[in-house]
Amino acid sequence: MKKAILFIFCLLIIILLILSYIQMGEVGAEVDGGDTEHAGQMEGSGQVKITFLDIGQGDATFIEFPDGQQMLVDCAIDARILEALGRVMPFFDNTIDYMLVTHPDKDHYGGCIDVLDRFEVENIIYTGVKKDQSFYEAFDNAMDGEGAEYHHIAGEDVWNIASTTIHFLYPDHDVSENHILPGFEKDTGYNNASIAFTLEYNGNTALFTGDAEEEEEEYLLSTYDGPLDVDILKGGHHGSSGASIPEFLEAVSPEHVIFSAGRENSYGHPSRRVLKRVERVGGAIWRTDTQGDVIVTLGEDIYVEAVGVRP
Repeated sequence: MKKAILFIFCLLIIILLILSYIQMGEVGAEVDGGDTEHAGQMEGSGQVKITFLDIGQGDATFIEFPDGQQMLVDCAIDARILEALGRVMPFFDNTIDYMLVTHPDKDHYGGCIDVLDRFEVENIIYTGVKKDQSFYEAFDNAMDGEGAEYHHIAGEDVWNIASTTIHFLYPDHDVSENHILPGFEKDTGYNNASIAFTLEYNGNTALFTGDAEEEEEEYLLSTYDGPLDVDILKGGHHGSSGASIPEFLEAVSPEHVIFSAGRENSYGHPSRRVLKRVERVGGAIWRTDTQGDVIVTLGEDIYVEAVGVRP
């Protein structure tokens, strides 16, 4: 009798596990309340996964390539980046292949010191623009002490990482000694010295522009044509009204635009004006301040989902 009860109990456990597995398989194909947009299946290999991390007011994007290599684009304002990386990296992983810093604003590079302390970073990508501030000096020293291979972005360049093409659009010249945009006499600011690049995999392309504002967007428009027509746009400068100008959005014509901003931030990011501009060009809007981490998967098609705001 005891053996029969035990057999029935084990059989019930197996049935529950099978049902749970089937249900999990169905979840990825659901479209739920505007927080998932599905254009293909996520299952299988041969994908690039881009997670726009919910780190409050600032920027941090984690990219996973098809062969498992990883790139971190900006590092949030402080050590909160470590908790965010814990959501996308296994606890035993202590290596990041590439760390890219778009420009020297603290809400982009502030947490890089913590990343360099916690992880072994193999490659650092930066423009060399320096700030006369003690915190920046600490960051500069941390980069020097990491022993990583340093890549100075000082011209248009194309990289290939695991069947993925990275096209560096800006800066297209050395800005380490003079960060002012070409053609301008006034100081165009550090935001407009941001690294701008596209990532293309399997015919699907994402554009990252850091905190680029109107001036850098106009420069990109005057310099490039085809490379700006993309599927995914990381909204410039957190959705500030001084970025994402109508002409730029029309040229980029994105299907999805992701804004990284802090919940109820004092800057009003993303601006209502910018959100209206995105709507006019037909782009779907995704926001880390209201939707949490936003995950874009590039495979045969594009899959976008938001995991929900953390408590």
